[in-house]
Amino acid sequence: MDLKAATKRQADIATWVLWDLSRCPVPSDVDARRVGPFIRRALKSLGYNGDLTITAIGILSQVPIDVLRALSSTGINLHHVPTMYNKSIMTSVYMWKSDNSPPANVMLISLQRIFGQFIADLSEKYYVLGSKVPYDRQLEPTVFARRAGCFLWESLLASLRAEAKKECSGTTGKSTFYCSGCCLGLLGFESFTKHILSKEHALDELDYYPGGVEAGNESRARKEDAAAILARLQGFREARRLEEEEEEAKYKKQRLEDPYYDEEYDYEAEAE
Repeated sequence: MDLKAATKRQADIATWVLWDLSRCPVPSDVDARRVGPFIRRALKSLGYNGDLTITAIGILSQVPIDVLRALSSTGINLHHVPTMYNKSIMTSVYMWKSDNSPPANVMLISLQRIFGQFIADLSEKYYVLGSKVPYDRQLEPTVFARRAGCFLWESLLASLRAEAKKECSGTTGKSTFYCSGCCLGLLGFESFTKHILSKEHALDELDYYPGGVEAGNESRARKEDAAAILARLQGFREARRLEEEEEEAKYKKQRLEDPYYDEEYDYEAEAE
């Protein structure tokens, strides 16, 4: 995994890795149990000796249970968000900032453009791994986010595949489990997965989508079971995914037509 070695100031401070699991999922040919230990070894070898926290964030009810179990077994925290709208993840990042004063190392693994501007701001007080330190403001934030976030993940996967025969090892801590939609911390993997896959939880999450309140009321009136409600929820999430793909296609087209399009990009509007 291509990262710069820790400086003297970075060596002994805490490091937080935020992994956008929905946009950067574990491929079928990679053992999820190896991701956490590999990140720990890689950072340790580069001189990052402080406490390390790895958080996998996303719509975790859509991630296979065996993958979630494997990740949590190696000390990776699981953080469920109700939607992949930018505000869901950004809120979680701001929560982390409020609980973790600088200095600290931060590594963001995501393909989302919104992180570009956030990285620019974050780099003023924190060390952002994978970025230029100090942050190069001549590099457009959206381009940075694409190159850095995607590059880190692809680099990590390439290294994992190259070490396919290496056993899962390394010191792991106790995982934490959190549902941001319900502002609820849960004790244990089984309680967490039961919660995010429950009928009541699915009904609550419908409220986060346009038209979801009406859909939830209809589900209650019909006394639908959990599977039916989750199917409704999946429909809203699929619509959001297609919307995001359309937004990305439009963005790429505008970038081709106007290389300076990012200078007028409204990051605050996208975060809503």
